[in-house]
Amino acid sequence: MKTLGDAIKQTGLFVLSDHAKERIRQRVGIVSESVAISWVSDVISQATETKRDGNKTHYITDTFEIICDGVRVVTVKPAEQANQYFGMFRELLAKESSKLLAAYKRELRKAEIAVAEAQLNFLKARNPHTKERIKAKLTDAIDYKALVEDEIKKIELAAKRFGVEAAK
Repeated sequence: MKTLGDAIKQTGLFVLSDHAKERIRQRVGIVSESVAISWVSDVISQATETKRDGNKTHYITDTFEIICDGVRVVTVKPAEQANQYFGMFRELLAKESSKLLAAYKRELRKAEIAVAEAQLNFLKARNPHTKERIKAKLTDAIDYKALVEDEIKKIELAAKRFGVEAAK
């Protein structure tokens, strides 16, 4: 059974919101509402990808993303793949995240060595006062190592959130 929305989509009739009319005027240069509706119909028929987000449908082409709520066009925005700056920013983020990770991983290796040395010195020590001082150094070294590990995890999480694969 077809819904009213399916029937209207097949006939190519859409309802434009005021926001969608303004965005079409700004981004495409179409002022006439009837021409804008036919343009929307054409673009939606050429959509290479469709996503559902609740009751909103995103029709994505190479250059535009049209968001509809049923037959009502909510907005028109440039598609992400049409924006050349995303690639440039991803490259910059990947480069900076790898720089940060390299620095923190060097620091992590130093912290691991400091922990191992403190453990070895603690095992060698016989004097109770010396053991207490070494134990305090060992605790500080372990805390610092945990801090560096947390920073590495934060960098990896931030890179992942922005869609950048952090170098391992």
